[in-house]
Amino acid sequence: MAAYLPDGQLGALAAVDPMLWGLAGLTVLLGLILLVFVVRGARQQRQSAAREQAMARDLETARRQWRSAVNDTRALLDHDTSVVLVFERSRLTLLYANQQALELFGCANVDEVSERVLMNPDAWQPKPHALLDFERWLDNLRSTGTQRSEWLFTGAERQGIWMDCVVANTAFEGQPARLLTGHNIHAYKTDRAADRLRNRVLTAINTGEPLDTVIDSLCTLAETRLGDGRCQIALYDSQRDRLVNHGTSTFARALNTALPSVPATYGATSIGTAAFTKARVLCDRIQDDHRWQGYTHVVAQVGVQAVWSEPVLGGNGALLGVISLFSQRMGTPDESRLQEMTAIVSLAGLAVERQQWRERLEASADREKFVRELGVDMVNLPGGDGFLTGFRELLQRVVAHYGLGALVVWERSAEDRAFRPLAGSNIRAPSAPSGDDHPGLPEARLDGQGLIAGPQYLTGQHDLYHPLRLSEDGRPVLILPLPDVGHGTPETRPLGFVTAQSRHVFIAQDIIEHLQVIASMIRTVLLNRRLVQSLSAAMEREQSARQKLESELSVARTIQMSMVPGGGRFREQYRNWTIEAWLHPAKAVGGDLYEFIRLPGGNILVAVGDVSDKGAPAALFMARTVSLLNFLARSFDGDLARIAPSLNRELCRANDACMFVTMVLGTLDLATGDCTWVNAGHNPPMLADAHIYPRLLNREPDSPFGLYEDATYRVGRATIGEGQSVTLYSDGVTEAFDANGQEFGDDRLLSMGYRAASQAEGPLDFMRAQVGAFIGDAGQSDDITLMTIQHHGL
Repeated sequence: MAAYLPDGQLGALAAVDPMLWGLAGLTVLLGLILLVFVVRGARQQRQSAAREQAMARDLETARRQWRSAVNDTRALLDHDTSVVLVFERSRLTLLYANQQALELFGCANVDEVSERVLMNPDAWQPKPHALLDFERWLDNLRSTGTQRSEWLFTGAERQGIWMDCVVANTAFEGQPARLLTGHNIHAYKTDRAADRLRNRVLTAINTGEPLDTVIDSLCTLAETRLGDGRCQIALYDSQRDRLVNHGTSTFARALNTALPSVPATYGATSIGTAAFTKARVLCDRIQDDHRWQGYTHVVAQVGVQAVWSEPVLGGNGALLGVISLFSQRMGTPDESRLQEMTAIVSLAGLAVERQQWRERLEASADREKFVRELGVDMVNLPGGDGFLTGFRELLQRVVAHYGLGALVVWERSAEDRAFRPLAGSNIRAPSAPSGDDHPGLPEARLDGQGLIAGPQYLTGQHDLYHPLRLSEDGRPVLILPLPDVGHGTPETRPLGFVTAQSRHVFIAQDIIEHLQVIASMIRTVLLNRRLVQSLSAAMEREQSARQKLESELSVARTIQMSMVPGGGRFREQYRNWTIEAWLHPAKAVGGDLYEFIRLPGGNILVAVGDVSDKGAPAALFMARTVSLLNFLARSFDGDLARIAPSLNRELCRANDACMFVTMVLGTLDLATGDCTWVNAGHNPPMLADAHIYPRLLNREPDSPFGLYEDATYRVGRATIGEGQSVTLYSDGVTEAFDANGQEFGDDRLLSMGYRAASQAEGPLDFMRAQVGAFIGDAGQSDDITLMTIQHHGL
């Protein structure tokens, strides 16, 4: 192109070309810059999109992790053994309940727990908590920290369940919340409540609170330990043969109104049936149970469907009452419920027996005083013509005090061995002869009848009923034997007997026990009367004939000897015990005595005594002593701390002759060998053992009985071990003299006791022979009495 342009144009073109090149370069530069920005923007846009995608992935990952964490948390809480509830922090709205909570409250979801249980005021137990208390407790929680309390919630079966709860502020699923965790402590609370109730029952029994108070506590205990139900206790009235409902609770009052009492017969509800059979009775559906026929309207009034009745028996197996647990559904009780019911039944039996014992004790205190005064009056009955009058008055007092219909004492005649009424409040029917005019009941008619073994009733079917009946109305006759141990055996030769009839039908058992004691005193009175009569007759005939005197003294001796067990030669053997006694007066009658008494409590009482003076005065004082000792021993059941001072006081009364008696008096428990003893101025007992030399139980003796009215007596205690023996003796042993005037003494006694343990014939026969051999022809100077108590062991 330059070849065809003129030179001027070529110069001008040469001047413009750099400018164009500059513009072109600038344009290119701007394009490059723009390209750079475009490329960079595109890159940033791609990076931003990549970041948004990454953030979206992170967000989804975080959401998945959050959902997983929530699920894991809920799963963890569902597997927790405690109850977990989560509430909103600002208001009482339930957000979550774990599986334990749902099962506890019997709900399918959180809404049911909230609407049916926690937020429903009627769903809470009547006491001790209400919904308002629960709301206030949650509202009292501070912004930080925790608080703890025990709450009684309502479970799935509408039963109360105690929970130990802790609540704290927390966050739950991203929002502020309150977390409540609870542990089921219902068994612990129930055990504590039962323990308190059990202690309350025992305390009430021991302190003598009213029986209805104890019954209410027992019913509450049964309802606490045996689950949902209402308990009722009915006590047995033996006179009416009915069960009387007791208790002051609302349920008890409602049941008592509808059913005050139930006959103790089969089919008279489960209560009467349990009493009749003395066995457990379960009724799952009262409406369909034949034992509740005719009584279903009763349970309909109190709103129950099932009942469990359990008899309450005393220690001797006698019926005391029936415990019944009423509920909506019974079923077969498991072993734990049976054990709980057994414990409650035992407590109920203890309470009823204690109440009955207390009532009997209160009545017995009055009767004991009466018997004690009666015994003293019997001992001091006048002799001669005034005896029968005074004796009849005493029997009238017995009839009046015990509310009897009639009471008659029969005595065996020595002439024809026939029984005739001696005295009483009613000598049979008005047309029948009495006293000496009575034709008599031959002794042979009582042989083989078994009437002398112990107290028993005669009814119209018995062949002896008509000759012994005391009225015409057919009431049973109670016969109490008066054994004469001095003539033959008690089973075949009674001294006499006492017959009694009630004003109604039967005489109560506790009155019969008192009548037995009175019969024992009557026996002693008759023996004393015979003794006094014999002695008096002997003294009157003394001037006319020595032979007759000795004969009468022999009779007196026989009668006196009949006042000690076995008539002067006594032996009683138990499984591992042998008790023997021997009394040999120096004259026809004497003042030595021994006694063996079976006590009401099961122990035995033994005694060896020596009356001051000799002959008839000593015999009379001895008779009085034996009578009082028998009465007091049974009255006080062998309590030496009461027997000894009482015996001393009575012997001091009207004791113008200043006579007294020394005595070793002891009680023995044959099961353990434990014994208690009192030494009233007597020779010390001798304790012998096969392995050691015998020894005397020396202790400063107390005053003899009958000497000082205000004397006190100490009670010693010891144990007769296996292989040991104790010998009681009078001073006629140690003060026996041989032909040379040498005294037997304590040393010979101990030596004799040491050798006696190995003798085949027994220690008493050996010692008896040794003393007799020592006296020889010298003659017996004093009454001799020996008693041995051997513990053979197994």
